[in-house]
Amino acid sequence: MTATEQRQAIGELACLAPRVDGGRIELDYVGTDTQGRETRFTEVVELPGSLDGVDAATRDALLRLLSLAASLSYFKAFAPGRIVVPDGVTDVERRFAVELARHGLGEFAYVNDLPEVFATEVVGPSGDGEAATSGAPASPGGPSDLLPAAQCSRRVLVAVGGGKDSIVSIEALLAAEHEVGLFSVNSYRPIEATAEVAERPLLTARRRLDPELFRLNAEGAPNGHVPVTAVNSLVAVLTALALGYDTVAFSNEASSSYGNVEWHGQTINHQWSKGIGFERLLREALPAGAPTYVSLLRPLTELRIARRFASHTSYHGVFTSCNRAFKLQESERTSWCADCPKCRFVFLCLAPFLEREELLAIFSGRDMFADPAQHEGFLELLGADGLLKPFECVGEPDECRVALGLLLEHEGWRDHPFLSAPDVVGLAATSAADREAVFAFREHEHLLTPDLEAVARAV
Repeated sequence: MTATEQRQAIGELACLAPRVDGGRIELDYVGTDTQGRETRFTEVVELPGSLDGVDAATRDALLRLLSLAASLSYFKAFAPGRIVVPDGVTDVERRFAVELARHGLGEFAYVNDLPEVFATEVVGPSGDGEAATSGAPASPGGPSDLLPAAQCSRRVLVAVGGGKDSIVSIEALLAAEHEVGLFSVNSYRPIEATAEVAERPLLTARRRLDPELFRLNAEGAPNGHVPVTAVNSLVAVLTALALGYDTVAFSNEASSSYGNVEWHGQTINHQWSKGIGFERLLREALPAGAPTYVSLLRPLTELRIARRFASHTSYHGVFTSCNRAFKLQESERTSWCADCPKCRFVFLCLAPFLEREELLAIFSGRDMFADPAQHEGFLELLGADGLLKPFECVGEPDECRVALGLLLEHEGWRDHPFLSAPDVVGLAATSAADREAVFAFREHEHLLTPDLEAVARAV
């Protein structure tokens, strides 16, 4: 089959009915390639609690959404193609899956030159259950919104990734005297250490992809980025339902809605499933009776969050944002590699708020500004002409430029040779207006309830 014929052929992934037994969920899929060959997959998710005692309609609706979200890990091996739901799909579920594929697979489509992915169809007989959705589009939602402020204390399940943002959320919610539980999908040392410092138990769900997927990838099947936060969000909501939490709080901020590149008429955003578009999409799709889903730090930029994190010194020795801390092989893990976009971004955005020695201590004494190999990477973060924002979870160029401007005034950094490089210093944002915009609370760009908005404003 020629490359042209292959692009015109249609692959397919069928999402079969999820199976659940207590806290064990099995997600079954059947992929069909362009030559009609079938491959079966079973993904297993194990929750830290049982779903036996919850409302069956709410549980089953959430399981269907999880099946659709997790399907993209397998669908990409058969793309371009369509997603089939033989047992039926509601209009709400169909829209959820279509939008998730179109935007959540944007980077995958871009990297693999498969714009056809943007037109992915979700097919299947129309299902029942339209009235069972919560219907909470762009306005704050959740039963406790109707309570007087004094009765608005929440049981909040906070997603923890081992980085600075979730730490800021944990401490802000504890300061506001909410009952806080910590949650992760799988677990690594930085996540466990965060829970230890916070003195809160860590509730861990386990997700295991079918090994058959890795075999297909090794044989050359299309591979790339998927919206994993969408999957983790639904696992968190199911965990909250099982354990009686009324709210699930992620720590995705304003910067995550900012894209990387325009391509085929679409904004490609590595962080789309962390952005406000996905948050709205999921809230609209959640069934009645599901816990409230919200991103606590949505109205804040990464730089404002970094300013607050700088004061949480007890976490400075345990947190990390570097992907290499989460390698599958333990021997390949390191807290900070000091050679990736995420390390560069955290170094840059924390530098204005820490003494030089404090920041270098976090990075095991390594000064990333002094490393010539990192220079172009910093220019990418700063939005230098001709360079793309990295396909990673990093902030907007504007806040990086403000961080640079603050460093020019920082006694411990202002004489650093990096800051006098002509291609760097010209990118600094130094005006009061620039700073005000970056540190401002984004009034209309969040879905927070009044009690949680007050928590976010205190950050």
